[in-house]
Amino acid sequence: MVKNFALILLFVIGVLAFNSCYFNPFAPRLSEEGLDNNGNFDTRNLNGIFNALEFAYAVKDTGIYGQLLGENFSFIYRDYESGVDVVWARDTEMFTTSGLFRNTEILDLRWNSIVFQAIDTLSLNAQVVRSFRLRLAFSASDVIEVTGNANLSFTRRDSTESWKLLRWRDESNF
Repeated sequence: MVKNFALILLFVIGVLAFNSCYFNPFAPRLSEEGLDNNGNFDTRNLNGIFNALEFAYAVKDTGIYGQLLGENFSFIYRDYESGVDVVWARDTEMFTTSGLFRNTEILDLRWNSIVFQAIDTLSLNAQVVRSFRLRLAFSASDVIEVTGNANLSFTRRDSTESWKLLRWRDESNF
C-alpha cells in the first residue's frame, strides 16, 4: 500500500513538473508569432523590441530573450587585453545570458538615447546605435554598472513581421 502511494505521488509530481514547463499562470502570455504580453511589446516596431529586451532582462527570462534573436545572431565585443574583437554565435549568447540571468539578483537594462538609426526603404533591415545602462547586482555589496553604446542590426522577412536582432556589437566601457 505504501509503495503504491509513493509511486502515485511520484507520478503526480512528475506530471506537475512536466506541465510547469509549459504552463505557468504567472508568466506573460506568448503568442504564436512571438511576444504578446497583452500588447505591450509590438516587436514589429523597433521601440517594441527595445522594450521587450528590457523586460527580458528585468524578469531574467531566456525564453523571451531567445524569441528576440534571429537564427544567425552574433554578439561582438572588444577584448582590450588581447586587442581583438570576440564574436560568438546565438547558442553561446543564449548560454552566457542564461548564466547571467541565473547568477544576478538584479539585472536592470535601460536604453537611453538613439545615437544613430537607419532603416532600409523596404523596412526589412535596420541598424540602431543606442546608448544603454546595465546594472548588475550579484549581491547587495557586489554591484556593477556598465554604460556605453550597443550597435545593433535587426532584420525581418517583410514589414508585417517582428524584428529579430541579428547582431549586437557591444561598445561599452566595460
